[in-house]
Amino acid sequence: MDFLISAATGLQNFFAAAGQAFWGNVTGLVPTVLIALTILGAIVALIGEDRFDGVARKLTGNLFARYTVLPYLANFIVASPTSFVFGKYLQEKYKPAYYEICNRTNMAPMMCLFPHVNAAELFVWLGVYDGVVAVGGAAAGGKLAVATFLLALCTSSFIGFVIEKMTAFLAKRMNVDLEAIEAAKH
Repeated sequence: MDFLISAATGLQNFFAAAGQAFWGNVTGLVPTVLIALTILGAIVALIGEDRFDGVARKLTGNLFARYTVLPYLANFIVASPTSFVFGKYLQEKYKPAYYEICNRTNMAPMMCLFPHVNAAELFVWLGVYDGVVAVGGAAAGGKLAVATFLLALCTSSFIGFVIEKMTAFLAKRMNVDLEAIEAAKH
């Protein structure tokens, strides 16, 4: 009987802690995210969607911008999984690398500074962060967040370049003409 009472108490404590975490997000994170998304939506509306699309297409011409600026901007503005939609601005040969970078950055690299980017994975980041804070203090947690973001920012273009080359190699090996696919879209 003591086991059942202990299990029920533990379950009740779990739900209470989950409720407190949820309420903390409702009162802290949700208003911040709503304001950020509203402001970003207003900026896009003021600039105009056509101009925004033009800038996004120009970003795809440069390796650094294609695999760093565009996915980070997409993740910040529309969050995961909608950020993958920004791949529409890319040629077919760049899409696998963009998808990888976009997927890679919407986890801890962006989430550690901008929690709205991937709320579904926030618990993973917060678990790591809480462990670091417990051992090294709040300053260590802040350093971890900034270091994670900067490391991903520095490696994104390199990873994108490697995947771009792998895509070209595999397409050639499998007799897939990526240029023909691109031409057929237009």
